[in-house]
Amino acid sequence: MPTTEEKYQQELDQSSKDHHTPTAGAMTGHITVNLLVHILKVTQAKWFITGETTIFLAQNADIWIEKEYEFFDSINKLLVSEGEAIPTTTQQIREYTILEENGAAKYEEGKKQLFNLIKDFDTQLLFITRAIKLAKQEEKVALVSRLCELYGWMKEQIFKGQHFLGHELTEGLNTEEDKE
Repeated sequence: MPTTEEKYQQELDQSSKDHHTPTAGAMTGHITVNLLVHILKVTQAKWFITGETTIFLAQNADIWIEKEYEFFDSINKLLVSEGEAIPTTTQQIREYTILEENGAAKYEEGKKQLFNLIKDFDTQLLFITRAIKLAKQEEKVALVSRLCELYGWMKEQIFKGQHFLGHELTEGLNTEEDKE
């Protein structure tokens, strides 16, 4: 019977293999760690943002945090039920996130902070669309459904944020050409 260390090493080896030949589980691991990092960034903005954007975040930050954690938890439950490994360590979070953090950002002008949060939603969509394609190929129906819900929710948040900032919907975000 393998030791706990041997089991964990097997998990790390499988995860490495899955990330080099992308699987729905591996791609979704990126999504869940991005959700965690985004929760931290929203929390930071919530406490330090200034100006008129405080109104927007007063209305939306707690909802974003709650909803992102709900997706984080439910998606991880689906992954575990599919026999997939999920990122559970700070090292894995650092390794798998695509979102950038900067402690000094909390002192930036409020609209810039909000726009950076909106851009983070947009960046996450890149991983979500890839994970949906892979999950469809792997016939992980429940995962496809939940990821589609996350995609729709993030698109709605992008719309609300861009509207508040007075931007066109795609202004400053990834274009379809960037996503290819």
